[in-house]
Amino acid sequence: MKPNLSSLSENEINSGKIWTLLRYNKAFQKDVKWFAAKYKTATNNRAKQETRENAKGEFHKKYQEIEDINPLAATALQWMFPMPVFVNWNEDNQNQTTGWGPYVQHKQEGDKIDAFAEWKEYEAAKDFLSLETDWFSVNAGFKRDLIFQYRKIDSRALNPITKDRSDTTFPHETDFFKDFDLNKLINNGPSVDVHAAAKIMTANELKRDYRIFALPRHLHTREAVDEAFEILKKKVKESMPRKASKIFGADVEWKDFMEFMRIKREKKCSKKEVLIELAEGRLSSVMKVDGRRTYETGIKRNINSIEEKIMQVYPKFNF
Repeated sequence: MKPNLSSLSENEINSGKIWTLLRYNKAFQKDVKWFAAKYKTATNNRAKQETRENAKGEFHKKYQEIEDINPLAATALQWMFPMPVFVNWNEDNQNQTTGWGPYVQHKQEGDKIDAFAEWKEYEAAKDFLSLETDWFSVNAGFKRDLIFQYRKIDSRALNPITKDRSDTTFPHETDFFKDFDLNKLINNGPSVDVHAAAKIMTANELKRDYRIFALPRHLHTREAVDEAFEILKKKVKESMPRKASKIFGADVEWKDFMEFMRIKREKKCSKKEVLIELAEGRLSSVMKVDGRRTYETGIKRNINSIEEKIMQVYPKFNF
């Protein structure tokens, strides 16, 4: 029996949960089926070049749409249907235009990992990432990429590797409004100069990656600053769990859900039948039906919680 998700380190537990949620998401399953058909055509050397290029174009277009709203799912698609982009910092002729990923870097002096050698091994095995691949069986490259992608929304103060937050969002005072004139931008109409374009990009970044709060400009004492931030702290902390890992499901919820899926898969029975079996397995032979129903209610609640999170993970990442 493979270890459960709760056994994972803090560095990868949430990435593991996200991948597992994706595997069970119906919309993701449907899109994976679509991508599989297009990928088969795009990589079929027997097909006409025009047919292959059309399939590749359709694949790339849909992939970019997903990447814009759900980079975590896009990372998985890169490894499920790879069209690698090889990066060599010692050369200028990088293949940056024909593929969608994953990005594979040639080993540089000082690198501890030979990502290129890993890729060649992954490619040769032809055992690409699939919906059947659980987190404990995924390849090292995908695991690193998904953990890196999750890092962009990780709330831990420091990156466990770099020991800072240079690779992701960080608390700061934005200079967005410093020289911003909304009236001027509107009056320019469709004519957008470089300065306006930069402001639009920054606004989109702030909207996507940050929550914006208004703090009075004129706070004249440290006490006033403390009081103002105390109000914001209370607002931000509303309805948030103590542990980040609980956002993607508590350990007990995952334990019940994975056991539920195992029984359902092996015995091909209904949800109600699985719930009864799980509940009865936790009862002593002398306990009555009422006791079974108590267990059944708790197990059902845990399973429903994970199923709700499965719906939240794709198409849009709603966490």
